[in-house]
Amino acid sequence: MTKFRCLRSPFVIFILLVLLFSQLSCDTLEEGSVLYRILRKLKFRVTNISAEYPSRLNRYNALFLQDLNKILTETEIKKIQDFVRGGGTLIVSGGNHKTMEGLVAAYHLKLRNLTRRMEHAIRISDDPFFLKHPVDEIHPRTYYVIDTSERDIAILYGTENDAVVATLRDGEGRVFLTTSAYLFQENGLRHDDNAKLLYNLMSTLPRNARIGLAEEHYYTQETAPTNSFIAFVFKTPAGLAAVYLCLILFVFITLMGRRFGKPLDVQEKNRRLSTEYVHAMTTLYQKGNTRTDILRHIREKFRADLGARWRVNPNLDTNTFIEELVLRGVVDDDLELTNLIRDLDPSSEITEPILVELAKRVDAYREKSKIRRITS
Repeated sequence: MTKFRCLRSPFVIFILLVLLFSQLSCDTLEEGSVLYRILRKLKFRVTNISAEYPSRLNRYNALFLQDLNKILTETEIKKIQDFVRGGGTLIVSGGNHKTMEGLVAAYHLKLRNLTRRMEHAIRISDDPFFLKHPVDEIHPRTYYVIDTSERDIAILYGTENDAVVATLRDGEGRVFLTTSAYLFQENGLRHDDNAKLLYNLMSTLPRNARIGLAEEHYYTQETAPTNSFIAFVFKTPAGLAAVYLCLILFVFITLMGRRFGKPLDVQEKNRRLSTEYVHAMTTLYQKGNTRTDILRHIREKFRADLGARWRVNPNLDTNTFIEELVLRGVVDDDLELTNLIRDLDPSSEITEPILVELAKRVDAYREKSKIRRITS
């Protein structure tokens, strides 16, 4: 085993290790695995790929596959390769043997089983791939390695032809393959060197990069299992019957409500205007000469509404009522309200055109000043 080299930026690594071990040793209410929380602490935008949030590769800068035990389909592998060729980064960290076999085979590589578990793996090249923070030894605890004898790729850790960690370019992107899921699990990250390796891998990504993290399972829109409730509702006779019953009930309630007519809006414009009231009442009481009574009714309603709005007694005499309104903050610079209140005082010589004109003025002032009618 080679001895660890002194890091060129020990302060940076020290800060990283404090960050990692604070996540490993303390209780936290934040959801997600230790790896997920560490990536978030490193200021990456991480999405946990799952059945609820299947992968949309065009949203990510990097795809991190950790300890997969779900075998990927040919279509999934093809889309991942297209993602890398378009400039994405793929990081694969161990998992089910058949899952890893399919992934490395996509890059014309093979796996080789070991007779005993590999506890330590050393850096192969004298020139470290990660120049700023080189790591001489890692702790993979793996039972198989990548056989690279038939293809020339960069072996970062392992032996001359067998890689525990390897990397290669594919189009505009890069692939990192490791045969060890232990490296980035909670126990594995307790080793300083494994934690430094994770930091080195993440340093190849842009600042604030978007990472799709799939742990144990990798789902896409096509392979994500259907929501159990939706499957019950739309794919079972009982569920479909419930949907049809709800639709029939909705239509029945809607049609039943139509016999009551269209409901009126609660706005003032849909209420009867004072002018309509004047026309109806003058026609009804034309022979009785009751225009004065109609005017008194309009006056009392208008003053009652003003009194309710401004908290003034509507039974005060006209001058006192106007003075109280002004004291309560009514703005009447053009004396429109003052003149209207005075003109509404009962008169024995009121004519129908004058009565209609006064009613129109009352309606106009109500509309302009948003005076609400008080229903008795």
